[in-house]
Amino acid sequence: MTLQAEAVTDEDFLYETFDANLILASLLPVRVMVLSREQEPVDMSKAKFEIRTTGGRTYKAIKVSSAFKRVISYYGISTYSKEGYKESQSDFASHALDLQSPLAPGERRQGMIFFQVPDEVARAAGLTLVAERLDRKRQKSDSQIEIKLN
Repeated sequence: MTLQAEAVTDEDFLYETFDANLILASLLPVRVMVLSREQEPVDMSKAKFEIRTTGGRTYKAIKVSSAFKRVISYYGISTYSKEGYKESQSDFASHALDLQSPLAPGERRQGMIFFQVPDEVARAAGLTLVAERLDRKRQKSDSQIEIKLN
């Protein structure tokens, strides 16, 4: 399994992509690319991701729907049509890493994983992404990958 990751902190890019400043909304998106080198499909639904600070504090990945609700809450949007809400949520989710579908042998998949963190943490240096349960043969918590994000 190959994993690449980068914290997305360019606020102009985030605003262009999501029509919102996710950092100010206390969200840190991390762009992740996963490449399967396995001979069998990998169940991505078992994967766990967290951010670790230099001080040892950890923040677990949140669901895409929770990240979207966080943005809606931050901007104080309280009036919207059901159709508009669903369309906006779908657009937001289209940027997320698909963790529900199995990863086929040789498949490369990329997207964002969202973490709810204070904005000073999102801007801090020394963050590490910790990924667990990405190896089909060792889907235990002792098999983890750590990547320095900044």
